[in-house]
Parts: sequence; C-alpha cells; structure tokens
Amino acid sequence: MRNTYFFIPALFAALAACGGESDSPQDTDNPNNNTDKPQVARSELERAPASSVSSDTVDAIVQADNAFAFDLFAKARASAKSSNTVMSPLSVSIALGMTWAGARNQTAEEMAKTLHFDKPGLDVHAGHNALTQTLESRAADALANAKEKAKLMGSSAPSEDNFRLHIVNSVWADGSYTWERPFLDTLAVNYGAGVFLADFIHEYDAERERINTWVSNETQNKINNLLPDGSLDENTRMVLVNAIHLRMPWELPFEKDFTKPGDFTTADGSMVTAEFMSQDAPFGYYEDAAAQVVSLPLVGRQLSLVVALPKDSLESYEAGLTAASWKAVWEARETKPVDLALPKFSFTTDAIKLKEVFQQLGMVQAFEAPMADFYGMCSQPPNGERLYIDEIMHKAMMAVDEKGVEAAAATAVIMAGETSAPPESIEMKVNKPFVVAIMDEPTGAVLFIGHIQNPLSEGM
Repeated sequence: MRNTYFFIPALFAALAACGGESDSPQDTDNPNNNTDKPQVARSELERAPASSVSSDTVDAIVQADNAFAFDLFAKARASAKSSNTVMSPLSVSIALGMTWAGARNQTAEEMAKTLHFDKPGLDVHAGHNALTQTLESRAADALANAKEKAKLMGSSAPSEDNFRLHIVNSVWADGSYTWERPFLDTLAVNYGAGVFLADFIHEYDAERERINTWVSNETQNKINNLLPDGSLDENTRMVLVNAIHLRMPWELPFEKDFTKPGDFTTADGSMVTAEFMSQDAPFGYYEDAAAQVVSLPLVGRQLSLVVALPKDSLESYEAGLTAASWKAVWEARETKPVDLALPKFSFTTDAIKLKEVFQQLGMVQAFEAPMADFYGMCSQPPNGERLYIDEIMHKAMMAVDEKGVEAAAATAVIMAGETSAPPESIEMKVNKPFVVAIMDEPTGAVLFIGHIQNPLSEGM
C-alpha cells in the first residue's frame, strides 16, 4: 500500500505586481552558499515573452479566470468569518494552474472543470504567462504617464515607489524527490519559477517560516504569516505559491481637505462614523434597478477600482453576480459626472482555508490521499509515496485612501504525500455595504474582488 503525502499549493497576491520574476534569484544553485537561500531545481528554458502568445489566448484565459472568480467569490464569502471580504481569484487561479500542470487523468479533469480550464483549445499556461506579464507592465506604463504629466505641469517627478504591480510565483519542494522535466519546463517557461529544494521532512517549520518570509518580501510586508503555525508538517512535500502586490495612485486624486466624517450603515443595521472622501468628476458609470456602479481609474487609466452600491441588500445583489452579469455592466458603462462620496478603508483578511470551498465546487479527487494523481510532477515518488493536496491557503488585503489604492494577496497550495452645458452630477454616496473590485481595463481581468460591510473594520 502506498504511503500518501500532501503538497500545499500556496497562492498569494498583492496590489502592484503580477506574473513576474521573483525578487529573490531563482536561476542559480545557491552560488553564495547562503543557507537562507535554498538550492534551486530549474529548467534551462527561459520564460516565454508575452509577445509570443496570441491575444485570443489571453482573452480566453481572462474569460476562464473571471468565470472562476465569481464561482470562488460566491462560495468564499458565504463561509467568511469577517464582515469584510477581499480576495484575489487571479492569484488562486495562477497557483492552481501551476499545480494542475502536474495533475493527470480524473484529478486533472476535475481541476480543469472547477477552474474553467476545460474550454477546448485553451492554452492555460501560455495564457497565464502572457496575462501576468501584461499586467505587470501596467505599473511602468502608469509611471511613464505620470512623469509626462508632471513634466508638462512643471511639478516634481512622481516617486517610483508608488507604482507597483508585481506578480510572482515560487515552488518549494522536498529535496528527496526527483521532479519531472516537463513539469519544471512548464514552471520556467510560463510562470518564471524554479523549485526551491526544501527539507520538509525534518525542518518543516523552518521551511514554513522561510516561505512566509519570501511572501512578505514579495508583497512588501503587506501579506505576512500566510502559512500559520501548524499548516505544514513532516508529511508536506511541496508548496506552490503565487503573490500579487499592487500600489497605484488615482488618475484623479481626492483632495484631503474634502474628506469629512459621515454615517455608514453596516450590514447589521448599526451606524458607524467613517471618513468619506469626496469628488465631483467624470467617471465610468452604470446604473440599473439593482445598483449604482462607478469605476475610478488609476494613473494611466489601464486599471480601475470598481465600486457597486446595491439599491437593496448586499446579500441579494451578490446572489445575482456572475461573470456574465459583471461583464455586461462593465461594457455598459458611460462617462458621466458623478458626485461621489466613498469611505476610506484598509482591511486585511486572516489566512483562510479553501479546501472545503473547492470540494463544494467539484474539485474532489485532488484532496483524496489514495486517489489523487499528480504523477506529472514526480512519476516515481520515493518510498511509494503518493502526492495529494492537503490545503489551499489564501490571504489578501486592500486599502483605499485619498492618494490611491494598495492591494495584495497570496495563495499557497500545500501538497503532502499521502462639450455642451455640463449635465447635473449623479449623486453616489457609498454609505452602506458595497462590492469592490480591481479590474484591468484593456483585458477586463478581475485582479481582486470583495465587499465592505464596515469600513472601520481592519481585519486580522
């Protein structure tokens, strides 16, 4: 009988980065003999440039990821322990995309169906590669745009520190395994990652701390302790991680002098006093019987924060949310003058477990020790072991103030063995629970999604 060991896909994302190379070197075998930087098993193949992937492939992966995003958000918010919820479905999709690269047979089929990877002809890995590199380019484009504006206005140059969209992947695997070449090739070519060789069998807690430090560094300390105490043990064999970090100023900053306290009605009907930012300006706007929806562009107008204010309850509005309905609203926006009052907020989730959520979505066999098929990662595990997913951990944060937006997330998959007169402005006072998302304008990709029921709650 085979022993069963688990692997943990760890996925994490923070506002400011997407799909790039790690800030930590991954392409060397520990040349400085630094014990804090483990050796790396890595394909000799280089990461494919985004230009090598067709726009149709990118469009297809965005549609798949967005469909999964609303499936995941529906299940995750139902089980959320906090009144506020924020997550990066894109981070989860990328981390599990790396995991799926090593899945076979029914395990792969269930994962593909749950993640919406099952569309005929969809090249998941190439799509994620091009999408993440394209998203990462938004920060440089925004900075160039801001510098040009500053030059024309004769003002000081913007700080590069305020322009960041960083998406990065890493895989940590036990050194007792021999990992398959095609799997390593996929990681290198499409995810810019190698495999950090770890010692989970003897030093699982030290490895947990090392992974947490890596995540903290990649998200500039916005996502800490992704893997809590006890999340790894001597049966852990692999942890696959994605991290996203975004920090970007508004295209139209809010004046701090206009920020005033005001009443916000929380989900339970109680009243709290929030700090409301105010601005009367042209924004992308849509309104129907269900909600007012406004999109606030970040510098360069390639990324936007989208706020949906339900006219009825948040619960009834979210019950009708699908990728198709969200896309219809997105495409129906028109530029209109909006007199907007939006509460400032800063919220960080606890590290949440997603195993039960994925089982409810139909991804079952990957978690079953006797049945899971991840032989695409390692065809002959040592000691007759069998890999399966033990848990999926996710943590995210989002902060909105007068200057702009910051968001971050991380996901970990843990595997074990075993010009006329201006019209009157539309008033939109966001003084009750609302849905919030960060979107990429050119592709329509959903980077983050959540809801705020109490802007004073900071989480954790």
